Amino acid sequence: MEKIIAQVEEWELLKKLPKEFGEFTLQIELEQRNTQYCIFSYQKKKEHKSFSVLYDQATKEYFARTVIGLTEYFDVNFIVGEIQQLENLLVQRLKNVLSNLSYFNRENIDSIVHEKEIMDWSYGEELPEKLLGFELFIKPDEPVKVLNGSYIILDYSDFNTQSNLTVYYNIFRDEFFGETRIKGTPAMLAIFDTKDFEDLQKIFASQLTSVLENIRRQIN
Repeated sequence: MEKIIAQVEEWELLKKLPKEFGEFTLQIELEQRNTQYCIFSYQKKKEHKSFSVLYDQATKEYFARTVIGLTEYFDVNFIVGEIQQLENLLVQRLKNVLSNLSYFNRENIDSIVHEKEIMDWSYGEELPEKLLGFELFIKPDEPVKVLNGSYIILDYSDFNTQSNLTVYYNIFRDEFFGETRIKGTPAMLAIFDTKDFEDLQKIFASQLTSVLENIRRQIN
């Protein structure tokens, strides 16, 4: 790790990165946390978003982590073994990655999501902005693509307690499913499992409040 740290600290690219990109602010970290070395991140704190670049001693690879709300995932496009490879990728893709995090673009959404008419779902307009102390962080009209063909189509979050309800649509299985997070610990939630969009709406209408009430009880 000492060799990697020395190499990163002398990395000229760190001096060339823009201090700000839109509302994202650059943080040069250069900090070791367990087996990982945190290099830098772009953070948009008021929207709970960040993009970070790290090195992992266990895998001997550089990688990037994206955080949107309480959801985080690794961007496989940035997994490389050499710092020059990482630099080439950042020069090519960093601006686009931050742009996609900054602004929703329907053109970046897979065709099957368009065909499913998730973004045009009228029921999404009826969802309350706040419910039982949870904030409607992600709405169906602006789904967020994460891993393995899954899109977050709904997210109610309580950021103070690191707890939320997330509902996904998976394009490969053509299926909706849910997940809860209680104080940072995720768990699957079968009640939202369905392939039928109309059925999902009925589940939302009848179960959304009770599901959030149950999360709140577990938090307390």
